[in-house]
Amino acid sequence: MGPTTPLPESVLTESATDVDAEEAGEIELEANLATIGAQRGGARALLSSVEVEWRALRNLGVRLEPSYERGRADAASRTRDEFGFAGAVAVGLFHDYARDAHLQLELLGRVPSESHGFAPDETVLPAAADLVSAVRRGRFTFRGTVGAEAFGAFAHAPMHVDFAVLTGIRRDARFGFVGLEARTDLARANPFVLAPEVVADASSLGIPLRLGVALPVNIGADATSQSYGLFARLILLTDREARAERE
Repeated sequence: MGPTTPLPESVLTESATDVDAEEAGEIELEANLATIGAQRGGARALLSSVEVEWRALRNLGVRLEPSYERGRADAASRTRDEFGFAGAVAVGLFHDYARDAHLQLELLGRVPSESHGFAPDETVLPAAADLVSAVRRGRFTFRGTVGAEAFGAFAHAPMHVDFAVLTGIRRDARFGFVGLEARTDLARANPFVLAPEVVADASSLGIPLRLGVALPVNIGADATSQSYGLFARLILLTDREARAERE
């Protein structure tokens, strides 16, 4: 039997499906929008996608994510449009609801395979295998990922490590939470991305929606490279999450 309150989920380094879920048939819908820019030179991008997460079996989930990008490399470049598609399979490996600790294996991939600039919620290489963990201690939730990447050139190593710490706006996180995420993607020339974030939850008011906003910064990136921006995610909550919040 799962916990009364589902674990908070980080905005950028979210799991393919809920890491603590164990109910077949759940479907979650998400819409993502990001605007990314450079300090100078005119490099900009608008990224958008829609996600469908489906818990097909008790410990097996899938995510499907069509996407669209509009951007330019600098002020003199033509604006380009690109459509893409990403997918993921998640396998629940371990659940300890008494200690609120969970572990999940995820296989992720996307097309086109080329990296399209600074996408703060994606790995640099187009395919990855991740171990995703989450544990809650009191009012704090800690989430971590270790992953290997494949099928492309990399700057340092084809791997990444993610970490996030989240805590409720109130102790029970009834109206949402705040957090800080860190991603170290060694396939990127400047690996370290830091992102403060806030998530507002309206489910306790009878509205099954959650809005998350993160402010990612690629630490050490060149001033003419896409390196900072705003990432927003609107989530239509599952029955499990909405029911737990109402209770």
